[in-house]
Amino acid sequence: MASPLRQNIVALAILQAANLLLPLATFPYLLRVLRPGHFGAYVFAQAIVGYLVLLTEYGFNWSSTGHVARLQYDRYAVSKIFWATQGAKALIAVVCLAILLLAAFFVARLRELLPVLLATYPMVIGSVLFPQWLFQGLERMRLTTVSLLSARLLLLPLTFFLVRTPADTWIASLISSMSVVGAGVVASILIAKNRMIIPLMPSMADIIEALREGWHTFISTAAISLYTTTNSVLLGFMAGNVAVGYFGVADKIRNVAQAPLVPIANAIYPRVSALFSEDSDRAFALVRKMFYLAGSTMLLASVALWASAEPIVRIAVGPGYEPAVIVLKWMAPLPLLICLSNVLGVQLMLPLGMKKKVSEILIVSGLFNLVLLVPLVLIYSAQGAAMSALATEFLVTTSMALYLIKSKVPAFQTRMHSDEI
Repeated sequence: MASPLRQNIVALAILQAANLLLPLATFPYLLRVLRPGHFGAYVFAQAIVGYLVLLTEYGFNWSSTGHVARLQYDRYAVSKIFWATQGAKALIAVVCLAILLLAAFFVARLRELLPVLLATYPMVIGSVLFPQWLFQGLERMRLTTVSLLSARLLLLPLTFFLVRTPADTWIASLISSMSVVGAGVVASILIAKNRMIIPLMPSMADIIEALREGWHTFISTAAISLYTTTNSVLLGFMAGNVAVGYFGVADKIRNVAQAPLVPIANAIYPRVSALFSEDSDRAFALVRKMFYLAGSTMLLASVALWASAEPIVRIAVGPGYEPAVIVLKWMAPLPLLICLSNVLGVQLMLPLGMKKKVSEILIVSGLFNLVLLVPLVLIYSAQGAAMSALATEFLVTTSMALYLIKSKVPAFQTRMHSDEI
């Protein structure tokens, strides 16, 4: 058990390192070519399409992952889950395209950006084609790394050849979104080559059941979008593309600092889900080890981000983005808070069957963000969006911790087993 977990963490760590290094090759170039206004449009379009990706994924990255993790040795059962999930995602993706076109027809702000939005829409198609939840549930994250990394390496040079002026914003969006489609194509080839799935035709009942099973996790992820994606979207409508550009720069730098958390969290979740049905002591021990390892790493990342905000923006981004420094300082504590909420919510509450409570906490926190976001953006623009995100993430983490204490969950009281990692 320990060896596959290590392999999965290593595979995802390689992918995460690539996710950091590859954008570093194009990110400064895009910032300088597109400038704050057009880069803001690029970020704004990604945020809008991010809602459609959220709808398409429907929480399957958690619900279907957990089901596959528990049934990973039953190929027929896994195949049924696969086709039902993929069928549901394909149907939602078609609806999402109709939603995008209708929204652009009625909303002038979206109609102006329609070429960029349509160039970004393939992210939704890629979300359908790329079944990260399957690889995660089967604990074969090496295939995730191979799929995503190969697609991104192939498409990376196109940015330098094709994106030359701010008018090429739609091309930059298309290259970025098509990398997800490419990853989905590679993943499909790997699934077929490894005979991981039996060909089946999902019934409508199977698809409806997949939607029903994913409902609470969908509500949770939708609620999360109320204080993540929504900040960029509302900022774009209220303050314009330039403000979104400053916010987007700071948020991307924050994501770089937070990157070490991703491979650990994604690799441990299916293992924890399986362990809670077998041996809760070992599950708690694994969660506790993640809490100390990831928590200390993210604490250092947050401190470094706050202390180095000015030189990071000056060196990595260049002139014209100076207002992003204060935005980044407000975002600096987020890696630590997001790490803690992941441990408490995803690694503990979801496997323990507390999906409804997680949804409630995230919905309340998302509404809290909306109430706070509007006045803060009106007064402080991009800085206000960062303030609201910080306050909301603190509320999420605190609420989860208090609920687990109230429920007397012995998360950090059981004896640690040394053979989990």
